[in-house]
Amino acid sequence: MSLKKVTLSVCLGLTASVMASQPYSYPAHKDISLNNYNDLGFAKGERPLRFESKSQIKVGSTIMPDDRYHRVFNKVGEDYQYVTSIARLDRLEVLDLNGGDENPYIKVKIKGSTNASLNGRIFYTRIGGLSEYEDYKNFDADVYMVQNIATEKLRVYQRICKDNSCPPKMIFQTDFVAGLKDKDNKDRKHTDVGNYRIYEWQKFYQDRGSGGHYPSWYDPSFPPLPEKDDGWGAWFDKDIMPWKYCEGSGDDRKCSHDDMMRGAFGWYTALVEPHYATGEWTHGTIGWAESSVENINRAQGETLLSAFANLVSSLRSSGCSRVSNPAIAFLRHLLPTGTPLIKIYALESYQDQMSMEQNYNVGATGTWDFTLTKNGVRGSYDEAISAHRNYVELNGFATADNILEEGTFEFKTYPTVVQYQHKPRSSGEGYRRGRDCIEDTVDNYPKLGQAFDEDDRSLYDIDNEDKVKNDMKVKCNLYRIDGDKFQGRFHVDTGLLEGYKHPVDKKVERGGFRSQLFPEFLELKNYKLK
Repeated sequence: MSLKKVTLSVCLGLTASVMASQPYSYPAHKDISLNNYNDLGFAKGERPLRFESKSQIKVGSTIMPDDRYHRVFNKVGEDYQYVTSIARLDRLEVLDLNGGDENPYIKVKIKGSTNASLNGRIFYTRIGGLSEYEDYKNFDADVYMVQNIATEKLRVYQRICKDNSCPPKMIFQTDFVAGLKDKDNKDRKHTDVGNYRIYEWQKFYQDRGSGGHYPSWYDPSFPPLPEKDDGWGAWFDKDIMPWKYCEGSGDDRKCSHDDMMRGAFGWYTALVEPHYATGEWTHGTIGWAESSVENINRAQGETLLSAFANLVSSLRSSGCSRVSNPAIAFLRHLLPTGTPLIKIYALESYQDQMSMEQNYNVGATGTWDFTLTKNGVRGSYDEAISAHRNYVELNGFATADNILEEGTFEFKTYPTVVQYQHKPRSSGEGYRRGRDCIEDTVDNYPKLGQAFDEDDRSLYDIDNEDKVKNDMKVKCNLYRIDGDKFQGRFHVDTGLLEGYKHPVDKKVERGGFRSQLFPEFLELKNYKLK
């Protein structure tokens, strides 16, 4: 495992309450993996009402743009002159309906905007694209996603006991690729930590609608896709691009295929809010099912060859989170609109390893059958047609001329800890310790108060070796922040935070809701475990 992508489960200066193991168990519950994830029944956040007429809008009410960007205007005489655009989740107070439906403009006051300079200002705006206000911040979700940027691990948890009498349970784990700043590319950025919500799903998303760097993975009007056995470079070939990317105007207008990538967002994209114009989407990547997994490994620099290839062209994002195409298709099926998406930069541990081994089938995997079809190109919400095979077949989409790819996605259903270990390994001379950043189901650090024998090679005390602590600070987390800036833990077996705060470091930037650091159900202190 690459040293540049992982972190460890040891924290300098943790309090006793954080270090203490806390046993747990689950009541009898439905194992959703037994029916191949067919009938999930997870609560869905309903899409807010989009206004079609002024009769649906009340003066004094708070509304918002339902489209990601929405224009506002000044009224000059009888004309409306464009000023700027506002974003989804910007709060608007309705001041005046400004006539009937024959006049599409209403008068609003901006109560809260991602652009703080607009707060308190009065504008006119069209009703098309406006909706009731809904940010899903208080949505009582059945599932949630946690992305640990430090380790580049994405995990989904089901809230088995909503009365907090048992912890959430992990049902899915996979690798993801976070954004990584490049000193030679001013457009790249780190992925922001924060508390977000999945606002909508889109199928075959592309930037800028058209004319951008990243055309849809599939569109019937585009040139044919690369073949399955083509290398990653084929997805940059000008022959598969539907347009050139252009900048400037008039005599200064320049167009080329430079920096263009076909299918950069993969099969599906989760558009998350609030994003404050930073994107922060979670999406697929270039390649078909199998090759997209290889491209995720390549983006992370898993091997010497992939690390070298990254020098030519990086598959990392500019702040978004990128997963394989089967993984994003499964997440599209698994996670409804309104699902909390929490991005952290944390040390990992088990809340209680014995409980983990009793409640999870360690080593087991789940499977999900998918059939990717041509339906729903750039469709949103329900129009982002699922690739769940049963859904596709039941809805009559599984015709030979409509199927792009089908297969079975296999994934982990038990949690692993990504950590820096001195793990015993056999050699010709008995046992020796080997340093590495590894992903494992065994935490071989001594617990708080546990007697430690220097001759006991099954345990390792990180506090006894400065060299390892130095490695921890430099090599074992994605953005290579100092080890002493980590606070608290993320328990990967229960999906709960204990004593955690975002590291204070210029490399760890914050996004998401400013008024709610985390949902209450994410913090261990709010649980009463038996």
